Amino acid sequence: MKGTILDFSIQNNNGIISGEDQKRYTFTGSEWKDSVSPQRGIKVDFDLSEAGQAVGVYKELNNSSYSNIHTHSHTEKSEEHYNIFDWFIKCLKNYANFNGRARRKEFWFFYLGLVVCNIVAMVIDAVLETEVIFYGITTLALIIPFLAVSARRLHDINRSGWWYLISLTGIGIILLIIWWAKESDTNNNQYGNTAK
Repeated sequence: MKGTILDFSIQNNNGIISGEDQKRYTFTGSEWKDSVSPQRGIKVDFDLSEAGQAVGVYKELNNSSYSNIHTHSHTEKSEEHYNIFDWFIKCLKNYANFNGRARRKEFWFFYLGLVVCNIVAMVIDAVLETEVIFYGITTLALIIPFLAVSARRLHDINRSGWWYLISLTGIGIILLIIWWAKESDTNNNQYGNTAK
């Protein structure tokens, strides 16, 4: 079915689509199948679940309203051609999205970007002799997207994001690193379709 996104809340990770049948359908962020966050006015194709919710929501091809919102959409590249900056930005766009799945590349490249940002912040603090002001600001700004991508990475291997709490034991971080490095689950699971 075709429709138009009426609204999408990043905080609640859900949205509303006005279908071509003039009915409204809700959808969750995990059902959105595009690398750019859903925006109001985007024309979409979607299916309906038995409960009447929109599932498998894709951006409609040749969508002029979408290209007006994102003037660079015609030059967007597929995830196979992403560099570290693209993966980092993708995670920032999903700033507080704890739903769905994240493949290994997405997690580890974001983590690498986070480390680089922290090093740059520490250098700025050292040069300006500001103790840890820039480092603290950087860490606070990136903690939520790091927790979100960590949860999505655990979802990708079919584990609850709540497993992240074992890092509080200290020794649990070793198990988390093993899980974060594990190959993606190739099957669809309760957290969404395979990320690859």
